[in-house]
Order: sequence, then C-alpha cells, then structure tokens
Amino acid sequence: MPRPPPERTEAPLDETSGPPGDANRSGKSPVHESDRDLAREAKRGREGAVEQFIERMRCVPRMLAAMNSRSGRPLDDQELGDLVQETLAAIWKKLDEFAGHASLETWAYRFCAHEWANGVRRKARRPTLASECEEGALLRRSSHPEKGPGLADALDSGLERLRESEAAVIRCRHFEDLTFEEIARRLALSVNTVKTRYYRGLEKLRDHLAAFGDGEREARP
Repeated sequence: MPRPPPERTEAPLDETSGPPGDANRSGKSPVHESDRDLAREAKRGREGAVEQFIERMRCVPRMLAAMNSRSGRPLDDQELGDLVQETLAAIWKKLDEFAGHASLETWAYRFCAHEWANGVRRKARRPTLASECEEGALLRRSSHPEKGPGLADALDSGLERLRESEAAVIRCRHFEDLTFEEIARRLALSVNTVKTRYYRGLEKLRDHLAAFGDGEREARP
C-alpha cells in the first residue's frame, strides 16, 4: 500500500513550480502575458475566453492520471474523477492571482500535485475515521437521545457545517441505517461517490464531535 504523502501545508502556490523538465521562470515581469490576459478575460466571463480556458485545462485530468499511475494507482477511477473536479474548482477560485510568470499549464500542475497529495492522504485516513466515528459511542447513540442528552443537537450542529451533499449521506447512513448501496440508489450516485462524500464528511465532523465527547466526560461525577 502506498505511503500517504506528507501533511498538507498552507504555503502559497508558486507559479514558477512546474513539472520536471519545464523551465522555471523568475522575475517580476510576466513572461506569459497572453496566458495572463486569457485568465483575466475568462474570470470576467467573456465567452470566447472561457471556452479557450476550459480547453487549456484539459491538461488537469491528464496530469492527475499520470501522478496516480506513477504512485501505483492509490485512487480508483471514481475518486480520480472527483479529484479532477476539485482541482479545477481550486484553480478557478485562484485564477485572479495568476500573474503570468509561468504558463497556465505549469501553474495548473502545482494545483494538481497539491490536491492529489491531499486526496491520497484523505483516503489513507479513512479506516481510522470509520473506526472512530462508526464504532465510537457518539455516532452510535445519535438516534437515541435518552442515552446521550445533547448528542443529537451536537451532531445536528456539526452536520449544518458540512456541504449538503456530505450531510445527506451521513444522515442516511446513521439516522436511517442505510447501506452505501442503498444510499447510492436513493441519491442516484455511484457507491464510490457515496463513500467519498461520507468519509470526507466524517473527517470534518471528527473534531466537532470529539469536543462534545470531551465535554461529556468532564461533566461526569
């Protein structure tokens, strides 16, 4: 099993960091002015620029597939497809910051490497999260308030912080005791997508519910 990559860092993405063999650029003056102008026009919503930008970003799935292949394919096709969408969303969100010091493809490569590492690490942590959340007392007792006063409220408040797509899967799993296959049929999703949203949601819920559990233990005589 591939070793999970290092913990995510919050260092800003560097436009000049690109794939091996891609010459790094430096200096304050943009060397890819046409790419910079394209990014600005696409972000403003100009139709022709948006279409051209989308075409340029076809490199993203190819880059992610290559990274996955070189590392022994730790992500399956569905997970890789989800990661492509997340990476493209991250690129679009930061597009205003692209200054043209590197090509759009070189800039996109840095996002691919960053998001791919995070995706592999999230998957590596899933068994631990499942053990903590599915087998732990907090979520097991969520549908029985008489066994844990305030637990249902704590879980509801945590779910409200999640994306609705993630919260819906967790509610189906723990409030209705549905299997992943049953949830997939109900929501018209693939089983892999259901699992991805479920474990991602649990990761976000973990700290919130752990804080509740700590408070509950401290309140005991």
